[in-house]
Amino acid sequence: MKVIVDTDVGIDDAMSLTFLSACKDVELVAVTLVAGNAETEIVAPNLEKISTYIGEKSTPLYVGGSFNMGGRLIKSDGYFGKNALGEIELPDQEVNVSREMSSVEALLHYSRKYPKEIHAIFIGPLTNLAIAFLCDNQFPTRLASIIIMGTDSSESTHQNVTPHAEFNAWCDPWAYNILKDCISPLDVPITIVEWSTCWTSLLPFSMIEDIKAHKSRVNNVNRHLDLFHKFTDETNVYIKKNFWETGFLTADLFAAVGLTHLRIFKNVKKVNITHVETVGERIGHVKYEDHPHGRLNLVKEIDTDEMAKVIIDTLVSV
Repeated sequence: MKVIVDTDVGIDDAMSLTFLSACKDVELVAVTLVAGNAETEIVAPNLEKISTYIGEKSTPLYVGGSFNMGGRLIKSDGYFGKNALGEIELPDQEVNVSREMSSVEALLHYSRKYPKEIHAIFIGPLTNLAIAFLCDNQFPTRLASIIIMGTDSSESTHQNVTPHAEFNAWCDPWAYNILKDCISPLDVPITIVEWSTCWTSLLPFSMIEDIKAHKSRVNNVNRHLDLFHKFTDETNVYIKKNFWETGFLTADLFAAVGLTHLRIFKNVKKVNITHVETVGERIGHVKYEDHPHGRLNLVKEIDTDEMAKVIIDTLVSV
């Protein structure tokens, strides 16, 4: 499976990249950066260091701009530290983002090079997806599939950037309008994992204990397992924000694991986007309607026990 990851490289993005890198049947064709958790020039070193740490040195990395479709500069809010990675410091990078192409140019390039072979996962704001479409209206149709982590259709959004919106949609609601009006009618399977589903599908703490146990037993260095251990460290004040009473929250990872193991998605509804708020206090709020012939697949329930098993099995097999 050929995969491109479009990411703003926060903690859950890093876990998603690490998981996909560990999957034996996944070929990471490229990683494209988008502004979200911070400006792209801030998160670019995160990506370089993560790729170096897990030995993913041959996968090309690309960087885009830090402005959304509305012309607003996306800046870090510091929620996960200045580096948007929980202030975790990894060894110096041995790979660098390419400046030969931008993120958008890379998306277009690889979709032409591998038509109908690329599975694209968007786990940050949809800015690059929207711009790629505007540059080439046929771009989405050259993809094998699109999977997105973003939006929240709940009337009241729980524990996110505002009481009305999920972070990725809030960062660039105009990109979601392009998804609604221009991309979703095209011939490409699109699956969305929204925030409310992530919030009601917390990963069991037993998974974190299993990571610790396997790490203590492994004789050889397993950098993928080690990185997951770092990003589930409750003593880190930033990572602790992902720990809740009933489980561990890592939204982007649901999309990554669901891409490779569709069976974790227990309940998927056919829907259409009916409205995206682009102004006012509800900016970023997205509404869906169920439809038997809906153009989008909206994930409503996730088998977290099965997902945890998949993650552990994948990491320890590296």
